[in-house]
Amino acid sequence: MSQLFQMDRYLIRTKFWRVFGGAFFFEDLEGNVIAYSKQKRFKLKEDIILYSDESCTMPLVQIKARSIMDLGTTYDITDTQTGESLGSAKRNFMKSLLKDSWTINDASGNPYAQFIEDSIALLRRFIPLIPAKYHFEIAGHPPILMQQRFNPFIKRTDVMIPPGHPLDRRIIAAVALLSSAIEGRQG
Repeated sequence: MSQLFQMDRYLIRTKFWRVFGGAFFFEDLEGNVIAYSKQKRFKLKEDIILYSDESCTMPLVQIKARSIMDLGTTYDITDTQTGESLGSAKRNFMKSLLKDSWTINDASGNPYAQFIEDSIALLRRFIPLIPAKYHFEIAGHPPILMQQRFNPFIKRTDVMIPPGHPLDRRIIAAVALLSSAIEGRQG
């Protein structure tokens, strides 16, 4: 199992100035790359893979949109090592106009968690200097936090998972990556 899926805290660094796609570096707190993803621009149907490193030889998780150009589409999340369906993430389009909102479903399609923006997305989209804040919510458990660090040149998002939290670390990484990729595309 990847080192990423055993950590309670890591950073996602995004390269801003890639003309033909985004690059996402998952780093430990010392700045070491522990996972990597690159996103091609101009794709009609999202298909994002998280790799163990920048060589892109060992895929860890795949995130694939079920439909093309659907603003409230569902993204299937699969463990590429085992082929196991981990579940899905569905963007709640109407709620996401003001604040990004996602429903996290298990492999059978049953909702069990939410991924919710705590900042005002509408305002943040027009004033890009406002850092985004999110949390994962599962009833009866402390929230998992995602918070952007303010820096106008390098986008870094801090992911903080309470020790022992029951949400699958692969789902956390996949939804964090998906959110970063979609936000980058909107920006």
